[in-house]
Amino acid sequence: MRLTAYTGGAKRQRASRASTTTPGWVNGNGQEVIARTGQPSKTFRGQVIYELKCRRCTGRYGSNGCDIHARRCPLCDNGAAGEPLVERAASLFE
Repeated sequence: MRLTAYTGGAKRQRASRASTTTPGWVNGNGQEVIARTGQPSKTFRGQVIYELKCRRCTGRYGSNGCDIHARRCPLCDNGAAGEPLVERAASLFE
């Protein structure tokens, strides 16, 4: 029996890790990355919270970076509760 490499079928495309955390990126469930908050995740050590917005109901919630690709909206799509979003302090220069 001779073993050969598989050469048929469509190739899977993987998104680079950086693209899923880029503002404007939308996952397959309609969740759009708005911004990196810089706050540490409370549920996943070593991760940072990102603000996401549901394109269906426009709800906003937080998610750690490693969950963005699979998130569902916690408000209208039975997704898991999001990370808490902390209001940023007002700035004179914004």
